Amino acid sequence: MSQDYLIRMIQQIASVLASILSQRSVGRPGEARQMLDETCMKNIALSLGMVKRMTPGSVTEHLKQGGANRHYRSVLLAELLIQDGEMLEEQREGTQAMAAWLHAFCLLYDSFPVMSGEERDAYKPKLDQLAAKLAHLPPNPYVTDKLKAWGRTKTG
Repeated sequence: MSQDYLIRMIQQIASVLASILSQRSVGRPGEARQMLDETCMKNIALSLGMVKRMTPGSVTEHLKQGGANRHYRSVLLAELLIQDGEMLEEQREGTQAMAAWLHAFCLLYDSFPVMSGEERDAYKPKLDQLAAKLAHLPPNPYVTDKLKAWGRTKTG
């Protein structure tokens, strides 16, 4: 993938997130929610609701169909899910927020090894925050292993 293409993708993620955050900050959660859903459908070909009903492994398999831009799409989806989780938490929908954060963590964790040093610096705090939110979940082989491995990378 060319460097210019990656830069454009990163700029697109930043632009979408800025728009969503802007809508949230001026008290327009409905518009922010609509932007989340439209962006997800346009870039991932799934609704956020559908993503959260899938297993993390199934989401990864779906994203693999995107070929070379899989990691860009994974990071974009993770960012959308983080925003979704924050909005759901504000609405006191903790269970749904947890599903969003769980998927976001798995997507970022799986993409972390292919990130540049700068990207890792940016996403390490997000992974730490997500891991802390998920730490109390009941054991699940797929997610628990990732959380344990993430904890080891921090201490190792």
